[in-house]
Amino acid sequence: MALYRLIYVSQAIAGLEYPDLVNILEKSEQNNRTVGITGMLSFGDGMFLQVLEGSRRVVSQTYNRILLDKRHVNAELIEFSEIEQRDFGIWSMKVVQMDSQPQIRNIILKYSSSETFSPISMTGRQSLSFLRELTELYQKGSISNN
Repeated sequence: MALYRLIYVSQAIAGLEYPDLVNILEKSEQNNRTVGITGMLSFGDGMFLQVLEGSRRVVSQTYNRILLDKRHVNAELIEFSEIEQRDFGIWSMKVVQMDSQPQIRNIILKYSSSETFSPISMTGRQSLSFLRELTELYQKGSISNN
């Protein structure tokens, strides 16, 4: 079976708070686990950056469902491509909230033109590298998701 990766960015609606992120994570983990989707969702400065991995059909169906979610607007597809292997296979979904942790700030500065999390300006390659570096920090215990 061929594997695919989809990366998109979107803007959170005004008033979105941490309990909303927890709700997104819980539902995503449950839905994704049953269909073989893995991935990661990062959130900060009112922006989402998410990667999904799995079969083409299931990734496409999941993305179409995500587009209907009223907690975000202005979704833009950054990348959709065939991949050799999963990069985020340890999670059916993981949420990392961008905050003032110095390690995250350094990664943001590495891939952004400002100190704010602005994935809308990232290329597909930059987005993937950014998410991979966040994953690495999380796995080392250097950052947490809350």
